[in-house]
Amino acid sequence: MNLLTDAIRLDGEYEQLFAAVKRGFRDKALPLLANGLCEGASDAFVTSLLRDAASLTPSPALIVCAEEKECLRVKDMLSLFGITAAFYPVRDLTFYNISASHEYEHERIRVLSGILSGAFDAVITTPDAMLGYTIPAERLQDATLTLDFDTRIEPDDLCLRLVEAGYARVDMVDGAGQFARRGGIVDVYPPMGTFVDEDGKEIGGAHPLRIELFDDEIDRMVFFDIDSQRTVTAITSATIPPAREILCDEGSRKALAKAIKDRLRTCRDDEARQTLSAELASLGTGENDSASELHFIDKYISLIYPERVSLTDYFERKPLILVRSTSAVNDRLKASAKQMDMTVTELMESGTISSTYAEYQKAPVEFERFLDKGVTVHVDSLSYGMSGKRLGGIFGFRTRHMVSYAENFALLCEDLTGYMRGGYRTVVMTENETAAKNLADMLSEHGFDVVVESAKRPLSATDLKKEEITIVWRNFLFGYELITPRIALLSTNPDGKTATLSVQSKPARKKKQREGT
Repeated sequence: MNLLTDAIRLDGEYEQLFAAVKRGFRDKALPLLANGLCEGASDAFVTSLLRDAASLTPSPALIVCAEEKECLRVKDMLSLFGITAAFYPVRDLTFYNISASHEYEHERIRVLSGILSGAFDAVITTPDAMLGYTIPAERLQDATLTLDFDTRIEPDDLCLRLVEAGYARVDMVDGAGQFARRGGIVDVYPPMGTFVDEDGKEIGGAHPLRIELFDDEIDRMVFFDIDSQRTVTAITSATIPPAREILCDEGSRKALAKAIKDRLRTCRDDEARQTLSAELASLGTGENDSASELHFIDKYISLIYPERVSLTDYFERKPLILVRSTSAVNDRLKASAKQMDMTVTELMESGTISSTYAEYQKAPVEFERFLDKGVTVHVDSLSYGMSGKRLGGIFGFRTRHMVSYAENFALLCEDLTGYMRGGYRTVVMTENETAAKNLADMLSEHGFDVVVESAKRPLSATDLKKEEITIVWRNFLFGYELITPRIALLSTNPDGKTATLSVQSKPARKKKQREGT
């Protein structure tokens, strides 16, 4: 429990909404609408609902936002409250034979792998990223390499597996997605992975790994530094996902070559023929790792993966889905679909691909169909974008956004007095423990009874008292007011920036101050 978020549970609207969510997991669910939530209250609502609904489904929750910036903000906010969340970004497709960064691609693979392994409590994304085609779950699992000291694998076979998993062979590893071989030593740099060290500690992330083999036995595995090439940490097991989202095995290469040749036979445009001939040449011999990297492979994702899978297909069990700012999400979905239509039209007119394969994301209607399969809650300050929808319930919260009181101690004292007279339970958020104690001293000198949250025993919303000002020093949320349960959470330090309260009023008699126990 956390005081800043569980205060929302004292609102009767939350209790009724959560009861509707539970019914939705038991029966056929209609979408729910939670409106009237300001930014801080919305964050508290999402955090509390994720925690309360975690036991209702084995699936991670899916949070849909209109902008990448908001996705990242929500992910960071949830992480501060101990919720393991991941951001699934939209992928910029490369349709031409030019090299491009694979950073977003690596992150998408990390998230997909995490969904399959149950690593995340929530996944946050945009609607266009949700519908974009990606690697099917079966292909992802088959391409994931698990190694330990019981594994039997020849160096040649290991290199072949890495090539099939999208790793590029180089003379010396200096970046993620690469591998190199020197005799029985194979260096590989997974863009992400799960490892276990000699003490049994699990280590995640991107780490260059050196695998030393003796015939078909793994003799040693160790992290190494790519600059000095020195070994760092001994590893007993490693799970290595693929380095590319689109994996082109020998069968796929043959199908791709045939599709390009078929297009060449019917194409009359000289520029298009040059593009197609260059693509065909890039396919190389198709023999193991001698073939070059296919920079244009995004263009043929529907050929490589005829299943036409997106992120939504990774949620096989009924998930909790939270749509934040529904109208803005719908606007982004329409804009992305329009942009994709223009891109496909341009490709078709260029003559470089058949209409059979010029498909890169699911139709916008699939977004609504997916929402209907889960327990969906639309989280909006207003009810924009919900007209015409059949709803399972509308839950109107009465909240108000509170500005920061940084550098305005007099206004803080004035508002605290007003809240106490109105029978509110009041919380003030500060940057850190030192700031909390300093503010407690200042408020005590001005006649307020103050309790400071203890690091040993965090307070809950039920601990709040009307006659006391509670000070917490974990400033995770924007300030907000819950009008119905009469709770105000005020902030002296917005956006994590250091701020100093300036005293502009004369001190009253000093009142008692205590620490939460």
